[in-house]
Amino acid sequence: MAKALLNLVDVQVRRGMNTVLEGCTLAVGAGQTVVLTGANGAGKSTLLETAAGLLPMEQGHVEHGEVVVADADGRRRPSPLTVGMTLQRNGVLGSELVAEHLQTAMSMSGHSVDIDPFLEAFNLMHRANDLVAHLSQGQARKVAVLAGLLPAFASPTPALIILDEPDAGLDDASIEILGQWLNELRAMGHALLVATHDERVMTQATHLYNTDQSEVETTTEPPVGKVDARTSREVKPLSPSAFGVKIHLRTMMWLNTNAMAGLLTLGILLTLGDFMEELDNLQRMGFILAPTLAVGLCGEPLVAALREERAGVWWRAVGGGEPHAGWIPLAIGAVFTFLTTNGLQDAREIHIILTGAVLCFVVWHSVGWMQRSTQRLARPHAVFIGLLTPVLILPYSILIGLLA
Repeated sequence: MAKALLNLVDVQVRRGMNTVLEGCTLAVGAGQTVVLTGANGAGKSTLLETAAGLLPMEQGHVEHGEVVVADADGRRRPSPLTVGMTLQRNGVLGSELVAEHLQTAMSMSGHSVDIDPFLEAFNLMHRANDLVAHLSQGQARKVAVLAGLLPAFASPTPALIILDEPDAGLDDASIEILGQWLNELRAMGHALLVATHDERVMTQATHLYNTDQSEVETTTEPPVGKVDARTSREVKPLSPSAFGVKIHLRTMMWLNTNAMAGLLTLGILLTLGDFMEELDNLQRMGFILAPTLAVGLCGEPLVAALREERAGVWWRAVGGGEPHAGWIPLAIGAVFTFLTTNGLQDAREIHIILTGAVLCFVVWHSVGWMQRSTQRLARPHAVFIGLLTPVLILPYSILIGLLA
């Protein structure tokens, strides 16, 4: 029997008041392609996202290789395998370049292959350096499918590939090519879990799993076509922090949210005139760091951007965490503290500027953590993170007291 790369053991998952998966047990071994079948709403997408360790479980656990990556107690561990995933939504930010996103997906395996043959096969070669936002829906879907497949083509070890209706939005020629690639990956020893309604994709299955009846059916193993050796090279995996910094610098989203709040706060202080000389040290520190605090309290603007096309979910599945601003709050905090001391004509002391940088960094990422935490709830928009931010006033007051 093939070594199991994915094991779902007695898994129960609820969505709202409904139990979608009940006692689900499924194994996918190296060199196997398991295709999920069943009616719409039968739990195919839920099963796939549970297999990727994305959804909370009422009972059971999920194993990648021999490592439990998620269980009913809420414990999560990074997958030891290379994971490629295509969601129902594309999982790609519009501000990413086509080739850039594919290289990012492959980098999670620590290896990369030449993407040109894949782009040519999907008729995307001429769009390689275009923003995903400029693609048609069908082209963007092709990018999402390639992002799910290429990590396995690049990985020198067996990988786990999870595809949710990869045929949706593809033309007939592209679906035929997709089937060939699935067959090739299976022959290379990777494990594939695919949800589809397309009979042409089902023909690539070694096993069919009916989500309505929780039954596995073994099919006739599809013949393996010619498998060309693909030369891979080692690359450095792109971290969520590095990706987040790159997107922040490219889109300047921090300027539209965080920096604007800081500028408005600073502007209000400047309209009060020359009042700093009448204040004691505690009050002076409070006013100097107020714009910097306002910058941090806006949180992480990437959270909202990653919600589009479920890019944040894709990153959690393949990269282990969501992108964030990294060191950018340090720089913005230092700049705003410097601007405030200048504008209020106060002494520009280096320790105050450094304190402002650290304050912005801590508050920014604390609020960002709260924002990301709500994304996994059933109704994330029903939670108002702004109501929780006043808890940061106490440590801010303590900090001001220490500085004064």
